Amino acid sequence: MDSAVVTPYIGASWTINDYAEGDLGQFNYNSTNAYALLLAQYGNGWSARVGFSYAMDRSIDNDTEDYRDYSPNIGVMKAFALSPSTTGIFDASISSHDTVSFVIPGMNESKLDNTEYSLSYGLNHVYGDFVILPKYKLSYKSFDTGGNDGRNDLTHILSLKIDYPLSDSLKISAFTGFTSRDSSSGQDNVNYDYESYDAGASLGLNARF
Repeated sequence: MDSAVVTPYIGASWTINDYAEGDLGQFNYNSTNAYALLLAQYGNGWSARVGFSYAMDRSIDNDTEDYRDYSPNIGVMKAFALSPSTTGIFDASISSHDTVSFVIPGMNESKLDNTEYSLSYGLNHVYGDFVILPKYKLSYKSFDTGGNDGRNDLTHILSLKIDYPLSDSLKISAFTGFTSRDSSSGQDNVNYDYESYDAGASLGLNARF
């Protein structure tokens, strides 16, 4: 195999989530996310990574930590040059999620522990100063704790992101996405089978230091 260039990455984000409709304001929450990973890039276009991520949701009204997730993960990626201005990107990953969540007293706090397998394919297309990034992702989660043992989630995600540079270290991003989720029951007596659909859009600024 070709020699590799190994690069460490770290990052963090903080997000405010406010519900705009109905009486859902009591469920507003803030999200904290952080990650660290090592990325090995090979001359043949393949790359491999190993990392660790942390996520936490905190209720705004109650000032309580409602969800926490520790997740070691591994993955591979392959970039294909489709044209001088377009690159195809294939990605596959496996991650383990060790969680703590708000539950009814006496129930298992790790009820949402799961193993996630994901595949994705996207395009990176340069059009003038714009970078256009359509992507499809397939995610399968297998739950294995308490009443959720045997539960499975299958998620399809279609997204489109457009980046525009404002300077060498600052860019503005527009994002839109659609998510379809199919969840099956575990061992609980309650039937948790459901399907859900979600669509949204966002604008953001990204700075690089």
